[in-house]
Order: sequence, then structure tokens, then C-alpha cells
Amino acid sequence: MYRRILNQGLPLGIAWLVISASATAASVSQVQQQALKDVEQGQQAQQTINNLDDEKQAIIAQVNALQSEAQQLAQYNLYLSELVKDQGQEIASYEQQIIDVKETRQGLVPLMTQMLDKLAQFVALDTPFLPEERQERIAQLQQMMTQADITEAEKYRRILTAYQIEAEYGSKIGEYQGELTLGETTRTVHYFYLGRLVLVALSLDGKQVWSWDKQNGVWLEVDASYGADVKQAIEIAKKSAIPDLIRLPLIAEVSQ
Repeated sequence: MYRRILNQGLPLGIAWLVISASATAASVSQVQQQALKDVEQGQQAQQTINNLDDEKQAIIAQVNALQSEAQQLAQYNLYLSELVKDQGQEIASYEQQIIDVKETRQGLVPLMTQMLDKLAQFVALDTPFLPEERQERIAQLQQMMTQADITEAEKYRRILTAYQIEAEYGSKIGEYQGELTLGETTRTVHYFYLGRLVLVALSLDGKQVWSWDKQNGVWLEVDASYGADVKQAIEIAKKSAIPDLIRLPLIAEVSQ
């Protein structure tokens, strides 16, 4: 360039000024470019810092979440520990109950057998009203004792129910038709019972009356005049007549 300026015939001083001005312009441009570059680098650095700050905040949030989760897990583990402890106590209690049930069962079965034997003896020695019904009940209970599909609790409940039924007979009145055997003669009669105080039998024609002699365990024929009263008592038991005063032979009277 310097040669071209000289060749153009410019003075040396002017040529130097032109060169200096050109160099200064180039220097300013470089400074501006460097400044722009520095600004860009600064922006990139700031963006990097912002990104790092965001990552830091995200890591902090993640750490806090993990700490919170760890605390929850610790509390849940404590809960599970208490639950397992309680379940262990429950299992121990159940095991003890099973042992108790086994021991109770071992003692309950002989008790029920004894209760049935005594019930059968009682019915055999008691006033013989509803004999077939009562004996059938006992037979069913005895058969029940050999059935594995019935629990001991249910067996015990049914035996107690039978005892309750026998106890209620003492305060009930009832009638039924059945067979009466006297000597070698068997006849169909009407029976009437009043608790365990009265047990009488009336012939179907109403002309003969028998009363149970508990002391001697036999049937005794009583005055036929009781026939009308016994018939009325039977109607009352059937609920086809209203209760009224009637005259009946007591078991104690027959025994005397």
C-alpha cells in the first residue's frame, strides 16, 4: 500500500496520516469485535451460572424430597415394627386360646356324654308323658355326639336346649293321643298332662280314666266321674275351650 501511495505522487506526510488513520480504524474495529465477543462470552457465562444455579436448586429440592421420604420411611418402619410386635402378641394369644380350646374340648366331651346319660336316666324315671318324643330327642342327641361335622359348641348348645325343654315341661299343660298298655291289652287313649303334677289317660269313648301312679310306676284306673273334667282339660290344652276350674286326680293322690 505504501508503494501505491508513493506511486500516486502523494506527499510522504499525508501518506503516513492515511496509513495511521487506516490502522486506527482497524484497531477500533478489532476492539469492538472483541467487546462483542466478551459480551457474548459473558452472556454465555451468565447462562452457564444460571443453569448451574437451577441445577443446584433442583438438587437441593431432590435432597429435601429424599430426606422427607427417608423420614416417612423411618416412621413407617416404626409403625410396621409396632404392628409386627402387636401381631406377635396376637399370635401368641391365639396359640394360647387354641391350647385352651383343646383342653376345654378334652374336658367338654366327657361332660356332654355325662349330661346325656343323666338326661336319659331322668326321662326314664320321670312321669311318662310324651315318651316317644322325649326318647327320640335323646336318641338324636346321642347320635349327634358321633358326628364330626357338628362342633362341640353346637353339640353343647343342643344338649342345653334339651335340658331347657325338660325343665319347661314342669310348667306346661299338653295333650296328645297315644297307646296305653295295661297288662296284655293295648288301646288308643287321649293323654293330658299338667306339668309333672297330673298325667291322666281317657278312653276314646270317655268312659274310663287312668292316672299315673309315680310311686309304683303303674297306671291305675280312677273314678269314671273324672271323665268329663279330663275331657274338658284336653279341650283347654287344645285351646278349643277357655280355661276353667276342673277336677283332676293328682299323681300324689293316686299314690296314697
